[in-house]
This record gives sequence, C-alpha cells and structure tokens, in this order.
Amino acid sequence: MKHNLFTIAALLLGAATASAAGINLGWNDCPDGSSYSLTETFACNSNEGVHTLVGSFVAPPEVVAMSANEFVVDIATATNPLPDWWRMATGYCRAGSLVGNFDFTSGPFGCYDYWQGGAIGGIAEDLTNASIGRARIKGVFALPAGDPRITSVPEGTHVYSFKLIINHAKSTGSGSCTGCGEEMCIVLQLIRLDQHPPLPIISLYNPATVQNAIWQAWTTPDPAHMCGGVVPTRQKTWGSIKALYR
Repeated sequence: MKHNLFTIAALLLGAATASAAGINLGWNDCPDGSSYSLTETFACNSNEGVHTLVGSFVAPPEVVAMSANEFVVDIATATNPLPDWWRMATGYCRAGSLVGNFDFTSGPFGCYDYWQGGAIGGIAEDLTNASIGRARIKGVFALPAGDPRITSVPEGTHVYSFKLIINHAKSTGSGSCTGCGEEMCIVLQLIRLDQHPPLPIISLYNPATVQNAIWQAWTTPDPAHMCGGVVPTRQKTWGSIKALYR
C-alpha cells in the first residue's frame, strides 16, 4: 500500500512538472508549433538559406509588467575544438552569419507573441572556450520605456522570447569554413524576465518541454536526447553567469 502511494505521488509530481514554468528551445518554432523540430540537418551544399532557432518560455506567476528578456545559449561539439563554421563572431570565419531577431509578427505562430514587433536589442557570440569545443551566445532585448505593450502574462502561457537565425554563408566551395557537418548540441541555459522595480526579476533555468536542440545529429551516448556532453546551468545567479564569460 505504501509503495502504491509513493507511485501515485510520483505520477502526480510528474504531471505537475510537465506543465510547470520553464524554458524551451527548438528549430523553427516553439514545441507547441506544428513546424517545431528537435533536430536540424543540412547537407552543407549551399551558401544560400537560413536555419532558425526559437527560444520560448512557459510563464511563471508574477509576470506583471515584462519589459525585457535576457538569454544565454551554449553551443557544444563532441570533439575539440569548436568548428570554424560555428565561429560567427566579428573577426572569425563566418562573421555576421548569426543574428538575433525578436519579431514574431510574421511567424511562427505556435505560441504567444508578447512583443508584437516592438522589441529591440542584440546578441553576441563569446568564443572564449572555443578551444574546448564550446561557444556561448548572450542576448538582451526590450520594449521601449513606457510602451503600452508592457503588460502582464498569465501564468502557464507559452511565450515566444527570441529567434537566432544562422545563415549558410561559407558552407561550400572556395573560402568555405570547415565543420558544417559536425554534430552539435545547443542548450538554452537561461531566460531572464525583466520587469521594472519593485517588481521581481524572474530567472528561468529548467525546461518546460525541452531546452536542447541538435544540429545534424548527437550520437554521443545520450539516450534521453538531452545532450550528455553539455552540463546545463542550474540555479546560478545572473551575475555569476555573466562573470563566467566576461
């Protein structure tokens, strides 16, 4: 009887967790969208076209007047160093091939578009740890002060946060950058929901559905498809996260 009670409790806890607040990452859309994919593949045979990563979150309570988001995304290989194809910062092989986009007015449409085309901001790729197969992308964007779109978000609403658009430049031919075909694991570590003081700033670290996306494949032993080669950030302060990659 006691065993059954524990089993029931575990099942109930699992059900609650499945609908809890958290963050999501995927290709093309949020996990609620029809075009969402965990894995993206590319033959690396064209220098035209793009791939789009979508970050989203399921809102916790106390989102009363969200004015901005900050996020951290980590990229990792199963081998070292980081391929040139993924070095998209200024001065590197594919400089300019990664851009942030915060406008969902033209899609996708699987989740809630809180920003309604009004958010502005930017992203940066940090290659400090490229020698060990790692890169970090950080971004921040906001609605203008006093914007009427700064409102509340009902708890449990699945909200779009950002898009990372990766183009095909230098994938093939003369002057191409090596490593397009390598397996990559991409992890959304954090979305921070900023509000004007004295309202609380809310940091989300854990997945609502899945906070990892795969490029080409991920054959490193990882039966849960959670990118075993990457250790997600857990329960760290925003200050400590920024300090790691200054």
